[in-house]
Amino acid sequence: MKRALSLDVLRGLSIFGMVLSGTIPFGGGLPAWMFHAQCPPPTYVFNPEVAGITWVDLVLPFFIFCMGVAIPLALNRKIINGDSFKEIGTLVFTRFFSLVFFAIYIIHILPDSIGKGFWNIDLFGQKVQGYDLQLLTLVGFALMFPMFRIIKDKKRRIFWRIIGWGGALVLLLLFRFVYGQVFSLHRSDIIIVLLANVYLLAALGWYFTRNSWLSRFALFGFFAAVQLSCKYTGFNEVIDSFEPVSWFFIFRMTHYMLLIIPATVVGDLLLKRLQSPTETIVKSSDVKWQIVFHVGLALLVVWLTIALFQQWLMILYVTVPLLLLGFFLIMKKYFPEYKQLFLLAAYLIVIGLIIEPVEGGIKKDDVTASYMLITSGMALCMLMFFDYICQIFEQSAFVKLFAKAGSNPLLIYVVTSWFMFPFLKASFSIGIYDWFYPSGYPWVGVVRALVFVLGMMVLVYWSVKRKIIWRA
Repeated sequence: MKRALSLDVLRGLSIFGMVLSGTIPFGGGLPAWMFHAQCPPPTYVFNPEVAGITWVDLVLPFFIFCMGVAIPLALNRKIINGDSFKEIGTLVFTRFFSLVFFAIYIIHILPDSIGKGFWNIDLFGQKVQGYDLQLLTLVGFALMFPMFRIIKDKKRRIFWRIIGWGGALVLLLLFRFVYGQVFSLHRSDIIIVLLANVYLLAALGWYFTRNSWLSRFALFGFFAAVQLSCKYTGFNEVIDSFEPVSWFFIFRMTHYMLLIIPATVVGDLLLKRLQSPTETIVKSSDVKWQIVFHVGLALLVVWLTIALFQQWLMILYVTVPLLLLGFFLIMKKYFPEYKQLFLLAAYLIVIGLIIEPVEGGIKKDDVTASYMLITSGMALCMLMFFDYICQIFEQSAFVKLFAKAGSNPLLIYVVTSWFMFPFLKASFSIGIYDWFYPSGYPWVGVVRALVFVLGMMVLVYWSVKRKIIWRA
């Protein structure tokens, strides 16, 4: 079974959703489920009292889940190769700070962050304010290739890293002394900083508990206690207000450990299955049940999203246990190899539903325990679903496109805002893009966003085919 491939597909889908949610037009009359549940139209103002989730609220936890699953796969290879804790720890901390500096850098090279532009150009009836800012962002984007591209040869890697980081330093100095930008370590992309924080804690946590799930669950309990303490005492605010540390470590981000720790357990199970010399072959007579089981898990995710958005809790309390029981009976008879994964997913979802009302309902911000447990279980359901999809449709365009994009997440994350939009403005093509969103037709804007982001996925697919892959 192509479990590593299914992980790439799920990661690719989550980053696709992340970019798409930021590209969908606001203010056009789209329904509330097209946006974060707590930022509903028409004002899109954050309202912490709103409980529920939409598909937009799933993309980040799904991506964090994929990161957690990948940790055992990546670090176990280092352990097998004989790397010491010092070497692995150095790798983990290097990646952590690399992600943090990536988050700081990409925010500072956005056109709106550079300063006031000097060139306002009107060409072919298309006026671009701050034309020079668009060009500088494109230069900043180009510099990320020598900064983050995987280069196996050590001498070439050192040479290009010097070019990339040196060029980035020159560019930031230009922003400071020509455009008046005030550089700040505290101004960064919050999503990337979140990913860096949970990666650091989860990677170190997995290393020290890799031989004991009991210790892993104890670590889970520790972070659950931390979350409760922060929520009801404000303890995290003390650390997060300490400026010498808060630019790279945000204590409230540790709440997401309740999501990523179960994901590392899935990574352990996945690693064990990948190392197995035998491959489970599904009998032809079992195909219909395979469809019922795997597709049913995906539909369960859809149902949970809809019902939690509508806050149909009593209906969920009846239907979800019945559905999970049905899936369990099918799995037990036909697909026992999924037992541990399925039981973990069911446990996370059920416990999450039980505690859903405790913190005022499921919420992304301020993040609730139910949000992390339920979305972790939903992500695991989708991973099992894509396991089936990758078995049947391994050579399909969908699997290839999302798997390739999922293997190059940093590039797909920045290619839209840091390359495509500045390029459209610098080439005076932005008018063509705007033309595909006529006033009063919000769903046309959604279709435009879908096509646009799929185009970016194809671009990243092309880059991976040519071994142009970024790693922080």
